[in-house]
Amino acid sequence: MIVEAGPTTHAPVSERIYLALRQEIMRCEIVPGTTLDAASIASKYEVSKTPVRDAMQKLAADGLVTILPRSGYRVAPITFQAVHDILDMRAAIGPHAARQAARYATPAEIALLRQIVREYAEPMDIGTMQQVARRFHLTIARCSRNKRVVALSETLFDELERLLRFAIDFTVKAGEHSDEHTALVDAIAAGDGERAAAIEFAHIKHSREFLIERLMTLGYLSASEIQLGGTIRSPAE
Repeated sequence: MIVEAGPTTHAPVSERIYLALRQEIMRCEIVPGTTLDAASIASKYEVSKTPVRDAMQKLAADGLVTILPRSGYRVAPITFQAVHDILDMRAAIGPHAARQAARYATPAEIALLRQIVREYAEPMDIGTMQQVARRFHLTIARCSRNKRVVALSETLFDELERLLRFAIDFTVKAGEHSDEHTALVDAIAAGDGERAAAIEFAHIKHSREFLIERLMTLGYLSASEIQLGGTIRSPAE
């Protein structure tokens, strides 16, 4: 892969390397825990180490890699704390977005949501399902008329993509999510914010339980780790 460096700045090159590596990490093409070497990456992209280091600094700021001594990097492993943090934020933001969407969604936006729900009726692999789910929930976030909710939702779905691609390797059954999503859109269309929020909360709770169980089955999370995590956090959580 050739990435041409500009004569006066490495910024465009480092950004391209950052985006390419980020995509590979998010899709688990580079699996969690993998050690990366700056020299090898520089050779792959045919650049000096400087833009690679810049890209790695951004990935580290995203929490996707940790910086090791002597120009080494490690792709962030999957931990219970990471899973908890992502799903905890989803549980906080998702129901709020649904509640606000019931106040502000236009007929055109509701029609778009119904169109996306119809896509769930077709068999799809996990990658396609994630993209459909992302569009559905981000459309609801945009209906909230809160730009920060949209930005946070986009970030969370990026991180969820990594977890799901790593944990799930099956084909989703046709229509598996249609009923609950239809009920959610119906509540939004009816202006029933509390029902919309409750449906979204239940959906996120079920997804959380499934994902943690799946990661435990694969051996990436242990019951003791989850118990330890539970004792660290406050009882009011």
